[in-house]
Amino acid sequence: MNSLKNSASNLNMNSKTIFLIGFLLFFFACDNSLEEDKKYSEISSIESYISGNNWTYEVKDDVYHVIKDKYYGYQLNYGDTILFWYKGYTIKSPIVVFDTNIKDEALAAKLDTSVRSLEPFRAIIGKTSLLKGLEKGLLLCRENESTTILFPSNLGYKDNTMGPVEPWSSLAFDVEIIYHNGPGKVNEQNIINSLNLDGYKQHSSGLYYKITTNTGLATPTENDTIYGQYEVKTLSGITIESNKANSDEPIALSSLDLEALKIGFTLTTTGGSLEIIAPSPLAYGKEGNDIVDPYTPVEVIVKLDSIKNN
Repeated sequence: MNSLKNSASNLNMNSKTIFLIGFLLFFFACDNSLEEDKKYSEISSIESYISGNNWTYEVKDDVYHVIKDKYYGYQLNYGDTILFWYKGYTIKSPIVVFDTNIKDEALAAKLDTSVRSLEPFRAIIGKTSLLKGLEKGLLLCRENESTTILFPSNLGYKDNTMGPVEPWSSLAFDVEIIYHNGPGKVNEQNIINSLNLDGYKQHSSGLYYKITTNTGLATPTENDTIYGQYEVKTLSGITIESNKANSDEPIALSSLDLEALKIGFTLTTTGGSLEIIAPSPLAYGKEGNDIVDPYTPVEVIVKLDSIKNN
């Protein structure tokens, strides 16, 4: 999929017909019990397909999102504008590529290139008509991510024949997000740009950190267990979570939910401490929690006492 990296010459949606967009209004209702039976059978096939490829995945609402690499970018959300390359195919043998906007993939699959747009697809999530499974899968993705999204036919073409796609076909889409923007991201970036970040460095993940104590000793990896303290606060100083009450208990870094904490401890020397400003993708994300609003950066303070011997 080398052509995934080709630059987009035209960011406007082409009006030519492609399978993934919204001419799905003619779908007929089918018997719910039959659809449920098909769904459970297809989910088993999807999981077998994923297992056969040794992929790591997450699943939500029967949509499977393959985690090929760790991405720290903003999570896609309703109302966001994205540009992406894609290849859609069935997973039942023989695998059939039924749609793509990647020229090399279209030629390899012997698809008619005269009736499809061979440029990045532009969509506004929730407004552009997409297959339901694809839309749900995109909401599990992050900006700049390359991934595979899989879903059963009840979220695809159901019992309809669509070109080479047979009825009750589970589908997969290889997707690469090459552009992303949205109101939540813009608002948060404005907040971060208004902060005084003198003395902070920006990590490749996107967080900003300032070393307050550097001992020059060893730093842990995300697979280590450590002893230390952390506190996560709002920018106004309200504590969101902290382990100060039980700081004598070991911390398995891989078990921490916040990426900012995992990364923060790996940047801290034994006996040292660190201050962090973490954008929401490394903290509470696009949903927030009871204390933190969606798309809100937080302050994190970590102190590493020691690394536990394994």
